[in-house]
Amino acid sequence: MNCYNMVLDYINNVGQGIPIFIEEIKDYIIKFYDESEKEKVFNNIKAILNRMNKEGIIQTAYKGIYYIPVENIFGKMLLGKRQIVQYKYIMDKAGNIKGYFTGAKLFNDAHLTTQVPNVIDIATNECKNFNKYENKKLNVILRKPKITVTNENYKYLQLFDLIENKDNIGIEVDNPNEIIYKFILENNLNFEKIIKYAMDTKSRTVIKKILILAR
Repeated sequence: MNCYNMVLDYINNVGQGIPIFIEEIKDYIIKFYDESEKEKVFNNIKAILNRMNKEGIIQTAYKGIYYIPVENIFGKMLLGKRQIVQYKYIMDKAGNIKGYFTGAKLFNDAHLTTQVPNVIDIATNECKNFNKYENKKLNVILRKPKITVTNENYKYLQLFDLIENKDNIGIEVDNPNEIIYKFILENNLNFEKIIKYAMDTKSRTVIKKILILAR
């Protein structure tokens, strides 16, 4: 199978209305070639995607991000930022968690504040080279997590962010400890694992708070 057909198969398998990242295509295609051909193959992939774009097979959402548009009676639907953020920073297409919402959005979701942020904070494994930076196109601020985010630990890390409140978000309730304890119960968080992850992230603040809540 030639490179064009492999790219086409990959895109069709992703389906309509789901972001397709050029890096994912590269990772998939290069497995069928020698490492020595890497640069040539990657250049070929770029040319193929440009050709598919012109042919109307795919559309460009942003640089390096494509999609097959969903069509309805009004025409082709644009790819929403929420979908791009979800797959780029929060969860991959295999269902593996790689990031989570934090900052004011997390505190709002937990009902600790009524603040509704214009820019969403996300702690994600995709933030590799910087401690914190903004993707203005997607209205998100990316943060490097203390430890690698997984399906197992992301709720624990959200809990720690609620407890530590390093952004000094204004708490607008009189019972924050009750709400945090409710977060633990609703997400079936294990106290032993809380202590374990708190030690992994070197968070004395979390350990002290959990000892108080556990009483």
